[in-house]
Amino acid sequence: MQTDNRRDFDAVAEQWDQEPRRLKLAQDVVAALRKALPLTSNMAALDYGCGSGLVTLGLQPFVGRITGADSSQGMLDVLDKKIQAEALLNVSTLLLDLEQQRLEGSFDLIVSSMTLHHVQDVPSLIATLAKALKPGGWLALADLESEDGRFHDDPTGVLHHGFSREFLTGEFAANGLADVAVVTAAAIDKPGADGTPRRYPVLLCVGHK
Repeated sequence: MQTDNRRDFDAVAEQWDQEPRRLKLAQDVVAALRKALPLTSNMAALDYGCGSGLVTLGLQPFVGRITGADSSQGMLDVLDKKIQAEALLNVSTLLLDLEQQRLEGSFDLIVSSMTLHHVQDVPSLIATLAKALKPGGWLALADLESEDGRFHDDPTGVLHHGFSREFLTGEFAANGLADVAVVTAAAIDKPGADGTPRRYPVLLCVGHK
């Protein structure tokens, strides 16, 4: 992420799960992933930009093992506490810079939820994630559909105001992924500055290598 526009996720990590809207979004995204993907108990999965691990732990029972990767050590500390509390043996954490296009290992499944809009070069990121898939592996990315910039109350670290279906499917196809599809995984209801309710769809784009 750009150093002059980077949100301090470490500072908010301990309170992150206290927002009911975030919990519901994670549950909705996990439900959409389970519906869209052929999850199996022998899959090695990666949750890229996992935050406090809400999606990571939601997928954990349905894959063989899963790694939660994030650039915030504070968020990973929160996830590590959950892993220890539940004595989970198939979940691990990985600290990395989400903006640097380097990713070691190969995975049967890579997911990411609400991370793309924090990354400057999204096409390069999608290319990196696609390369890290094993043959036949699945990529599944969830983020806001294009919006007018009013979703985030604090724009710090927000580098994109969502993405169009055409952009996502185009980037997946450009990286050789097949059976690319986009669904609406969730919808986030937030009041605008004038108090009027607004609905923000969250897209899920999937494809396999």
